[in-house]
This record gives sequence, C-alpha cells and structure tokens, in this order.
Amino acid sequence: MDARQELLAAPRPTSANTAVPSRAALPTAALTLILPCFNEAERLPRTLTAFLAGLPERPREVARAPSTNPETREVEVLVVDDGSTDETFAVASAVAAKDARVRVIGGRPNRGKGFGVRAGVLAAQGERVVFTDADWSYGPRDVARIVAALADASVAIGSRDAGLATGPLVRRLASLLFNRVIQTLLRLPFRDTQCGLKGFRRQAALQLFGLARLDGFAFDAELLFLAYRVGLTVVEVPVRAEERDGSKVQLTVDALRMLRDVLIVRRGAAKGVYGLTRPEQGKNKSSQGRSQEPMVGAGHPLRVRHPGLEVVGKPDSIPAGDPR
Repeated sequence: MDARQELLAAPRPTSANTAVPSRAALPTAALTLILPCFNEAERLPRTLTAFLAGLPERPREVARAPSTNPETREVEVLVVDDGSTDETFAVASAVAAKDARVRVIGGRPNRGKGFGVRAGVLAAQGERVVFTDADWSYGPRDVARIVAALADASVAIGSRDAGLATGPLVRRLASLLFNRVIQTLLRLPFRDTQCGLKGFRRQAALQLFGLARLDGFAFDAELLFLAYRVGLTVVEVPVRAEERDGSKVQLTVDALRMLRDVLIVRRGAAKGVYGLTRPEQGKNKSSQGRSQEPMVGAGHPLRVRHPGLEVVGKPDSIPAGDPR
C-alpha cells in the first residue's frame, strides 16, 4: 500500500465508533478542553480535579471570543477514552455525573492518540478548542496562555524550552532530534512540533481535523503541516512540561512509527492526498529575507518574527516552580 492509499484508508471518527455529533452544531461552550485517554484510570482523577478547579472562570473574556449562542456556558472538559482496558471510562463518568462541565465519549478498539484527539475535536462544543495530556503535564495556567493567544491567531501551540525540560536525558535528546527531523522532512518553521498542548479557534480546528488522517503520535506534525500549507496563523506559546510517571511512549518503537508516519504525510501530500495545491518555490520573502513557500488557501499568512515563527510571551515569564 503506497502513501496515498494508506492515508485514504485511515479510519475516521464516526457516530458508529465514537459519540460524535454533527460538526455544524452551534457551539454551546466558550472553551472545550480535550483530554485524550488510554488507560489513565489512576492519573485522571488528579488531572480532572486540577483543571476543574484551576481553569479560567471566564474564558470568553480571556479569548475575547464573543459567543454566537446566548446559551453558551463557560467551559466543557471532554474526556475521550480511546479503547482503554482499565477503568478510565468509569472513572471519568463518575466525575461527569457530579460535574456538568465534564463530558465523556469513548470507543473501541484503541486506535491511537491522534484518533482520540480528532474524535474529541469533532465532538467539541467550544468556540475555542484545546487538547492536552491526561497526565497533567500541563496545568490550567498553561491552558490559559494558549487560550489567550487564540485572540490573535487561528492556532496556538505550546513550545517547551529545552533548558527547562524535566525527565530522562535520553528522552529529552530524542525529542529534540525528532523535532529537527520533522522540521526538515516537512519543511516546518516551528520550534516544537510535539508539545502535547495545542489550541484552535473552532473553525480552524474543524478545517484541520477534517483533513487530518494520522492516528498515532505523529498527528501533531501532520496538523502543523496542514496549518502551514493552508495559511493559518500559528503562534508558539512558551510552556513548561512536567515529567509524570506512567508514560505510554515507548521511545524506540514509537519514534520509528512516528518517522514512518511523517514520511507518509510527506509522500501523501506530494501525491495530492490532502487536496492541497503544491506551493511554488521561492516566491514569498519574510522580513528576514528568507525565501519561504507561499501559503495556500484563504487563511491568514504565517506571521514571521524569528525563523518562521512568532512567540507569544517569554520563556522567563514562567517562574521557576510555577504550579501552573
């Protein structure tokens, strides 16, 4: 099976395997926070408690996103159980029974983080849509930074400072190397493609996830590739990730799978799988005089401030020991 066939054959979330309502539904929340889960029964309660207690009380004001629906509530937390074999669904459902802000959807079998996030986005009822890891690597203050950045951009992505990173040295080095590989293969200007915290305006989310096809961990790279190609404004927001026990990532195996998927995206795009026009070379010039690919589509051009990216805030604005 070649790249085009493999991408076209990728399973998509439907009402048959996940509880996904119509994408045309009017938003009924200012913010949807998506937590994709696979066997997170032990860590999920702490994460939900932290977010329900610490999310901005008035995200509409933070996002400056006027509601299109008079019935809009403030926040919904959407837990997506991607085929867990433990009590994740039951744990999340118990919280949802006590707190109307929490919704739970699920499906079997396990298909991967990309599939889970895509199912969550297509089910989201928020005007702003943010996904983050269920292990609480990123806290409510990080989410607030992302939401605030969406006032001026269609997509806001977390960007981790390598000097402030925690966790095993080998894993940190592997993450840096993989980011460089993605930047090279997909010709992306973003400093951190794999940060597990990303946010979108609703229409941008529906556009990108409607095109996206990868189900595994490399789905982040595919999303950013698509955002770059269709011309959406993307900003990177400094965040600090906290290493948590119980990671599901198998360094060598998952790295090889991600590399394979990135190559599939590259080849698939060249063959027209995504329906995007291939940009011509050497036409757009940034403010630094670098030659860039012109954006394709009707979205806003990527604003260039430093090597093809705009940074909102400063890494040193996150104080040491910030509980987020």
